[in-house]
Amino acid sequence: MGQVGSRADDVKYEIDNHVLYMSLNYTPKDTVKIFADFTFNHSVATVDDPYFGNNFYPNYYPTSQDPYSWVAAYNNTNFTGSGDWSDLRIDQLSASAGFDWDVRKDITLSSSFVYRWYDDDKAYLGEDTDGKVKILSIGLMKRF
Repeated sequence: MGQVGSRADDVKYEIDNHVLYMSLNYTPKDTVKIFADFTFNHSVATVDDPYFGNNFYPNYYPTSQDPYSWVAAYNNTNFTGSGDWSDLRIDQLSASAGFDWDVRKDITLSSSFVYRWYDDDKAYLGEDTDGKVKILSIGLMKRF
């Protein structure tokens, strides 16, 4: 897998992504539904530094009709180390569980709990994006 750069340069870019997913749905009674799921994701990505050839490309020179044509012919950018900006190593976990209970034919009580965890071992552009969150939701539904 690669990305085509200037002068048909192939930039090596590799991604490995591993996912584990489990889900449970259980109905012990007609009025009660229990559910849970679990997802774990491990991702690693690496990219080489791009090389766009020499700095000067004599494809055409400035003329009086097009005095800015030299801009397209000269590249003064150093991409050394830029591949490190795209290296990723991320672990993610998401787990949830909950239930729906039909208290009566017209009323349902529901609740769920969600836990999410994110760990970025290679801070993207210097930023640390690690974190976790816990969410509890409770609902009451009335059918008319």
